[in-house]
Amino acid sequence: MEQDRRQFYRIDKWVALEFQLLEASSEIFELPNPGMFKVTPYFMLHAELEQINSSIEEKFERLSTLAPETAEILQLLNQKIDTITQSLSDNEQLGFNLRSDKVNLSEGGLSFNLDNALPLGQMILIRLIVPESDVGLRLMAEVKRCMEKEGQYEIGLEFLRMPEACRTELARLIFRSQIEQKQALKESLINGEVS
Repeated sequence: MEQDRRQFYRIDKWVALEFQLLEASSEIFELPNPGMFKVTPYFMLHAELEQINSSIEEKFERLSTLAPETAEILQLLNQKIDTITQSLSDNEQLGFNLRSDKVNLSEGGLSFNLDNALPLGQMILIRLIVPESDVGLRLMAEVKRCMEKEGQYEIGLEFLRMPEACRTELARLIFRSQIEQKQALKESLINGEVS
């Protein structure tokens, strides 16, 4: 995998990610076929709001000491939005374990953090959804790395049996993200935000 890692461009990207551990006894023909699937706007809504919620929580803590009543009203509004989101999401049958994560992604695999370790060689079914895309990827992967790091585990996965359409979609995503990152860096240099 180390050799393969060097062959692919890598990006850090916020995605919605679902994964399911597969039984070691599963025969290859019993496993779901990798491929692409259509993503509705409601599917991403839950993941995007989850990401926003983590930012909101930090600000609520500070606001609650400065203006407790305002913080309480904002907390109630946030709960209201969460209830509406949950209602919309329930109709979409989101799947096994949707989470919003910043992952390190390439055409060959991805890495992300988990609270618990996964055994090397563990087979995983992943559903990967990028917020700006209306297409999701269903991919097979194998755990190639599991290292403890600051109270969590950094999990490195290698994609297996990836259809060419999925590889092409990933390559497009990575290329677009690299262009966006370069443009953002260029703009911040022009605006004097980076020294």
